[in-house]
Amino acid sequence: MHMKIFCQSYWGELHDLTFSSKRGSTKEPEEENAWETKFRQSLARPGTDEAAMMHTPLAAVVRYDTGNPTTHLFYISTGFKIREVVWKNGSQTNDCLGITVCPTSSLAVTKWGAGSQTHFRLYYQSKAGTIEEHCLDCNAGTWTKGATLSGPVSAYDNDSPLRGTSLTFINLSQDKPELRGFFQTAKGSIQEFTYKGTKWSTSPIGIEAAPFRTPLAAITVEKNKRAALYYVDAYNRVNEVRWEGDWEGSERIDGDSVAPGARLAVASLKYIGHDKIHMFSSGLVNVITQRVWTREDGTWGDRPTIVDFEAPVQVEVDPGLDPAVHVRNPIIIRGGRRV
Repeated sequence: MHMKIFCQSYWGELHDLTFSSKRGSTKEPEEENAWETKFRQSLARPGTDEAAMMHTPLAAVVRYDTGNPTTHLFYISTGFKIREVVWKNGSQTNDCLGITVCPTSSLAVTKWGAGSQTHFRLYYQSKAGTIEEHCLDCNAGTWTKGATLSGPVSAYDNDSPLRGTSLTFINLSQDKPELRGFFQTAKGSIQEFTYKGTKWSTSPIGIEAAPFRTPLAAITVEKNKRAALYYVDAYNRVNEVRWEGDWEGSERIDGDSVAPGARLAVASLKYIGHDKIHMFSSGLVNVITQRVWTREDGTWGDRPTIVDFEAPVQVEVDPGLDPAVHVRNPIIIRGGRRV
């Protein structure tokens, strides 16, 4: 299993941390020095059109062609345009998608299918504040405009999207679009976009108020059609809302705080005979922390642990700088760090 965290440094460069575990290994992401750092040349060269805006959102996804992973990373440039970095068969490309976004836009991506039949859906907030979709059918190889999921930001519509809302999207199926997306409204509630192959709809999920621009992160267990949404409350505690055919009430996962302005990143993993959920966030002492939920215990660990890795220089988290993680098989996560 491989897990990679893409993150933005204090100077605006994009870098990555990697966790790798060979088949049969007992090594796990929460262990000491489990993560490696490369600190190679920035994935988005400063001083060029590739340069990332500070506090850029990141989103990552992986597809497989004949078993080989192709990784796609999305970020926002200093010109407020979405760029896509692709790693395939050892080569790297960096292209502008020609999409201009709101300067405070979030990014989210999800997929279904496999190989050349993989379908990507990328979500962002436009300059007018609408939530927009772009589509990539990997067999065709070109991005096209998809649906407009919401109206614009409006002072007269409490259900319109909050400008700068966090976005997170999941798919309940591996081979067809059963898409769920989450956003925050202008009045502070959290609502859900739902797509089942015909059209999008919007509905509440029972969270009537959350701090403005609260981070959102969602996961799904595709086989069982279950999902969970995570957000941060007014006391900087992480809350969970579960969906098993209907939304349940919100509960705090533990009593530990995350740093103000922190991002959340979450992955549902099955490996080494265990079902686990890994959640990453910025800590209160400028580090990346991770929480782990295990199916065997049915609970989150006693306390968040520090993501411990070997590095040639000291690395600190800067809350608000946003990374994305992909897992093979892929899951998207978010968090932050400072170099």
